[in-house]
Amino acid sequence: MHQLPTLPPAPSRRRALQALGASLAAAWPLLGNSQAAWPTKPIRLVLPSGAGGGADIFSRPLAEWLSKELGQPVLVDNKPGANGVIAHEQVVRQPGDGYNLLISFAAAILGNKAMNAKLQHDTIADLKPIGLIGGEGGNLLVVNPALPVNNLQQLIAYAKSQPGGINYGSWGVGSGGHLVMETLKAQTGITLNHVPYKTVAAIAPDVVSGVLQVSTIDAGTPVALIKAGRIRAIAALSPKRLPQVPEVQTMGEQGYPVGFVPWYGMFGPASMPPELVTRLNSLLNRWLVTPETVAMFEQKQNTPAPTPKSSDAFAAQIQAELPVWRKMMQTAKIEGA
Repeated sequence: MHQLPTLPPAPSRRRALQALGASLAAAWPLLGNSQAAWPTKPIRLVLPSGAGGGADIFSRPLAEWLSKELGQPVLVDNKPGANGVIAHEQVVRQPGDGYNLLISFAAAILGNKAMNAKLQHDTIADLKPIGLIGGEGGNLLVVNPALPVNNLQQLIAYAKSQPGGINYGSWGVGSGGHLVMETLKAQTGITLNHVPYKTVAAIAPDVVSGVLQVSTIDAGTPVALIKAGRIRAIAALSPKRLPQVPEVQTMGEQGYPVGFVPWYGMFGPASMPPELVTRLNSLLNRWLVTPETVAMFEQKQNTPAPTPKSSDAFAAQIQAELPVWRKMMQTAKIEGA
């Protein structure tokens, strides 16, 4: 067994989401008059993914729900590329007045910090965590169906038989998919050639066509392609098997556990006042437990909706996970450009 550093186990699956969300919402203090007036104009929600992939799938229903709750348009602004950095840069320069919000993900926040990427911002110090809104697993390792590969051991054997190795895609340097594959490369000695993409949605067609032989991919994107036999899933990059493809074993079941759990969260500029963070966190937690949201995550994201938590708990989770990401980056020999 090739053991990577692991985080504490995720919470047991959630039978009391409605009660927990209601109790969290009721616990928040009332806002002062100045913050209660917010919002008075449209809000921009900046995403690190392109249309139809990654965060876009669940962020658009979230934006629609927030628009109804707040009485102001919440506009989705897709800024894919550079493992989330382009989206980050759009937000960190803005005032913390609640009109410019960011959806980001574990690899963009923790991966860029852990690999000492030379950025114009600090992914932790310059962003204020608001709430956890997606994730807890859900990515897949997929191959072109022409490859004689049905599981991870066969992929390793196949890669060893190819003099130049095989090409794989991910959604950027330092992304979770890049980290998993480079760690596998370090553990097994196989040759894997990284092809970074700007968006997750652009990867699947290249696996189907054979431009890429293998790739890590967002689990919500390829389920229809898997069912149609146009790509083959050989491993789930999650602690448990995924609900829409329960026949696909996890990497851990195949001897190569993944040492992190992907997530998405909402952030604002570091100057955002606590009262506004609290209000937004309460809204997110209410949205997470609606029946429509729970069904959307299971059907479109191929993963359960995450357990609601406070902004302080989310910030503490980020700090606790940073050493794990640093150790994995060292194992995979990934450094920032």
